[in-house]
Amino acid sequence: MVTGLLLPTDDVVLYPPGQLDGHGWRQPGTRPSWAGRGALQLLPGVSDARAATGGGHGPHGPARDLTGNLFLPPDAAPVEGMSALIRGRVFVLSQVRQVLDPTGPGIGCWTATVQSTDTWPEGGEPRG
Repeated sequence: MVTGLLLPTDDVVLYPPGQLDGHGWRQPGTRPSWAGRGALQLLPGVSDARAATGGGHGPHGPARDLTGNLFLPPDAAPVEGMSALIRGRVFVLSQVRQVLDPTGPGIGCWTATVQSTDTWPEGGEPRG
């Protein structure tokens, strides 16, 4: 039986969703809820000469932050709005979904779309 991820892996620490800030954006939680190995696959990012005017606004502007896909083992059990500390950066999880192994238990995993918080107020760092 094969278990685990079949991609290069990273150390990942998951934090539960935190409080809302004054703009209604969910902040990272303060206490880790899971730590282990996962696979962060970053996307190439926005390539638009007009990104400053066409890239959105606030911390969710697509021209401002790293985005990608995160793959986690079954025991991570992430939920929407969690944050993850990976490669020294904080990422917020969205579109969290479980991928089941069609042949039975073995190589199923969790996947989520992630976005860095580098440009968020206070850098989006977990506090605690």
